[in-house]
Amino acid sequence: MAETPAPTDLAQEEAFLNVLPKIDVPDNVQPIPGAVNEEFRNCEAQWPPEYHDAQSGPEARALRDVYGFVQARNVVEKRDCTCTGKVASWVDVKRVTETLRKQNGVERLGWLHTKEIAAEADRLTAIAETMCGGSF
Repeated sequence: MAETPAPTDLAQEEAFLNVLPKIDVPDNVQPIPGAVNEEFRNCEAQWPPEYHDAQSGPEARALRDVYGFVQARNVVEKRDCTCTGKVASWVDVKRVTETLRKQNGVERLGWLHTKEIAAEADRLTAIAETMCGGSF
């Protein structure tokens, strides 16, 4: 099935940021004193069932992009480098994906619909790794 291009309207492309409350990230991010970093891959027992399901299927990439954004945002906002901070709520993922489906007029999200979210997730992940003093 062919992918539908994402809209070129910059405001609409960045609208995903309005779905969840904004967070302030300082320009000079510093490690959290005494932070205990747990890598997400070691938290599998706590992953939501929906995240397991998102490893394959027609929306797998888009769902993982959104999940990565939500989880990195949580770590930065809560300053929690443990599994509790890194395992995101699927409710937030669902809220973002539903908004994106409506904005793009699609039933199924593709990677083009979430490429901006993936870029923001990468930015927040780098900040989280600095704060936590280790790999995400």
